[in-house]
Amino acid sequence: MRKMFCALILALAVGPLMAADVTTLATLAVEGPLKALEKAYQQPGQPITVQFDTSPNITKRLAAGEMPDVLIAQASTVDQLLKEGRAVAATRAPVGKIGLGVAMSRNGRRPDVSSVDALKASLLQADAVLYSRGASGLLVEKLLQDLGIAEQIKGKVTQLATGGEVMQRLGSARGQEVGFTMVSEIKLGEAHGGGRLVGPVPAPVQTYTTYDAVVMSVARAPEAARAFVRAITTPAARQVFAAAGWEY
Repeated sequence: MRKMFCALILALAVGPLMAADVTTLATLAVEGPLKALEKAYQQPGQPITVQFDTSPNITKRLAAGEMPDVLIAQASTVDQLLKEGRAVAATRAPVGKIGLGVAMSRNGRRPDVSSVDALKASLLQADAVLYSRGASGLLVEKLLQDLGIAEQIKGKVTQLATGGEVMQRLGSARGQEVGFTMVSEIKLGEAHGGGRLVGPVPAPVQTYTTYDAVVMSVARAPEAARAFVRAITTPAARQVFAAAGWEY
């Protein structure tokens, strides 16, 4: 009996220190802002862990049954989870929208993206055109089709796994290479020695993707999860997102 009592006291004493992490599955587009906000959202005794992935991979992981405590994903993905009862509608919060950006090799000549025609000419003149297999990659493929140059530049297009890999490639490129990914991913890669931001895709062919945060229905620490979502969507947090290229 004494041993059982001691074990119970020990469990009560250690329990709060062993609280399960609040797990978050998030799009790579929010990686820069979330890392900058880490001190604001980490809670004593309730660690927040974040896994970043591409939107297509997030969709596959959710379809396979993965259930994080918090999800930061495209609004359409959150819509579907709410329909399925896998997320809590009252916790849904808009993160913002992000546009497609153009990046250049660190030592290359700055391409002209001031207009649709200028962008088209720059891509035709480039040695290579890079984009990812993430959500932005689908937008780039549509963009190239809309510009009418998809077939013309097919031989010099390279698709990489993530926007981060696009930026790494541009950071070490010697030729005139042009890359596409979300503006926030370009800014993050630029800060870590990757390629350089040229600017957003011209307005007539720009496409924005909207992202939301939501607490999942099986969250093990729902209050901590809700607090995390609130922390990354405050006015102060939005300023951090805006500095990374996000819009509202």
